[in-house]
Amino acid sequence: MDHKPLFTVILDTYYRPKLLKHAVDAIRRQSYDNLEIILINNGATRETIDYLCSVESIDKRIKLIHFAENQYHPDDPLIMLDVCLNAGLNEATGDYIFYQSDDDWMCDDYVEKMVSLFLGHPECTTAAGLPVAVDRNGTVISTAERKSNLRSRYMPGHEIALDKLRGGRMFSAPGSIFSIKTDVLRASGGFHRNLDKSHLYGIVPFGVTGFDETAMFHWRRHGEQLNVQLAESGKIWLKDLENWLSEWDIEGKWQVFGSTIASEVIDTLLQIQIRSTAIWFVLHLLQGRPKVCAIMLRQIGKSGHIYRFVRKIPEAFWARRHDVWFLPKLFLKRVFGILKLLRID
Repeated sequence: MDHKPLFTVILDTYYRPKLLKHAVDAIRRQSYDNLEIILINNGATRETIDYLCSVESIDKRIKLIHFAENQYHPDDPLIMLDVCLNAGLNEATGDYIFYQSDDDWMCDDYVEKMVSLFLGHPECTTAAGLPVAVDRNGTVISTAERKSNLRSRYMPGHEIALDKLRGGRMFSAPGSIFSIKTDVLRASGGFHRNLDKSHLYGIVPFGVTGFDETAMFHWRRHGEQLNVQLAESGKIWLKDLENWLSEWDIEGKWQVFGSTIASEVIDTLLQIQIRSTAIWFVLHLLQGRPKVCAIMLRQIGKSGHIYRFVRKIPEAFWARRHDVWFLPKLFLKRVFGILKLLRID
């Protein structure tokens, strides 16, 4: 190989030094050593900062970016992705770039296999491995036979995106699992706060995408994930989705595949988001969280999609039918609360 491409990994962190160390150790162990590792201190805790500085001192491939204050803001919770990740992108010099969270980790040959995918096809602009869902302790959640991420080594990216929208089995993962040619990412608009969808529907479709099922990426799923915390607080993403669709002119970009498909993409993305909103609403309803439900209803009313939302409620109840056990639990909780209030034993 005359030219060994430089591969950039970006990782931002705040308060999970133990999980961070696991993630960074896996990056540093990569069999492909031509790495640029950009670690972003997002106003982190003292213990986290101490670790970042110590690991930088022993690995010349590491670059640190420091923010004195955490970039998270409750009124705009995803602004930190815009700020932190694009700060990393501005510093990146690699041919390819990959973002991962500080609670996930990659197998030891992951980067080598991603680079091989890019070099193996001249039109490959994105590449991904196989996500393996694990719990907070790193234990694999399911060992059943794989029923998704069933696709070939190379294929047109728009076919995967459309298959996902239509309920197929070609892709199932965090949308940010894609490694991307750095110049393609920059030309597309950089990192967007609507991270997963911007990759899967805004970048992947417009080139060939590579896939190596032997490249394992361990995707940790737990209650501390930001998207879970925000959903549990009543945050919905309809406005954020519509902002991204407009800012990146997604419908206009998809016109290369025909106006019918472009319209299908926009409408289906909205329908999926509304369905997700309805499912979370029903869950909060079953769990007896009227304040959270009220917060969601106010946002939905402002979005202009209240009619679509209402139509999704029966489907959402069916999707959450296994959670009906919350109802007797809630009833008993209310009864015991009344008895306690009346001081009845």
